[in-house]
Amino acid sequence: MDMFAAMRVVTEVARLGSFAAASTELRLSAASVSRVVADLEADLGVRLINRTTRQMNLTDAGLEFVQRSSGLLEEVANMRNAVHERHAAPRGRLRVSCVAAFGNECLAPVLPEFMDRFPELEVSLEISNRTVDLIEEHFDVAIRVGPLQDSSLVAKKIFSQKVVFVATPEFFRQYGVPKSLEEIRSLPSVTQISGEWGRSQRFTYETSSVEFEAPQRCTVSSSVAAKNAALSGNCYTMLGDFMVASDISENRLVRLLPEYKPVEQPIYAVYPQRHYLPQKTRVFVDYLSQKFSV
Repeated sequence: MDMFAAMRVVTEVARLGSFAAASTELRLSAASVSRVVADLEADLGVRLINRTTRQMNLTDAGLEFVQRSSGLLEEVANMRNAVHERHAAPRGRLRVSCVAAFGNECLAPVLPEFMDRFPELEVSLEISNRTVDLIEEHFDVAIRVGPLQDSSLVAKKIFSQKVVFVATPEFFRQYGVPKSLEEIRSLPSVTQISGEWGRSQRFTYETSSVEFEAPQRCTVSSSVAAKNAALSGNCYTMLGDFMVASDISENRLVRLLPEYKPVEQPIYAVYPQRHYLPQKTRVFVDYLSQKFSV
């Protein structure tokens, strides 16, 4: 007996509530459906379905068989889909949400190479600091700065940032070199704040952990705006190290308080939990992990 085929027949009979409907769904004759059920009952030694000319219902044994069969059939279907997707070229539209700084500075520059690798994929990237609902808004992946709270999502670390104090050499000449968090707090600043992020930052000083409450006299929601303000020479700001790496190397910006070591902030690719990961999502997350070498 083909047990897999028998499980499909019985679960369809139970789902549709009749032998005739199951025979239509499975493209089998009604006699074939009845024979499969009868042979299965004989093989198991129990009655699975009580049927009369007017109605049918599952026995206790039939209910248990259908419940277990449904789980096994779903697992087999998932396995087939996963194997098929892994070996087929990824295609379709991939919707991505990404925090602004990482999206502008890191993700956008590597997207063209990703598109070249997977020509049958279309990518729609939303760069924003809002927290999207992946399920409700039909996003495949979101790039977020941790820590993460939503346990219904799978998270894979792809990068990390350290928030550093920066200002121009002109700022030093005008205001001097601050030696402590207390000194820098009194100097002109522009602070990037997005939701709760940016209101405070954690550092390690010598052997102690310290928290710095960011000045909020002038706040902006954009990291680009904060950097441009600092480049004016009239204020300092705090930004992710990847945002200012080239500016520091070319002496447009200089780090302040380097003895205060910033605490690393992980950056994650998050996606909904599923029985199997769609290939378009898998290749994208794998690509990000490869490019940013975590």
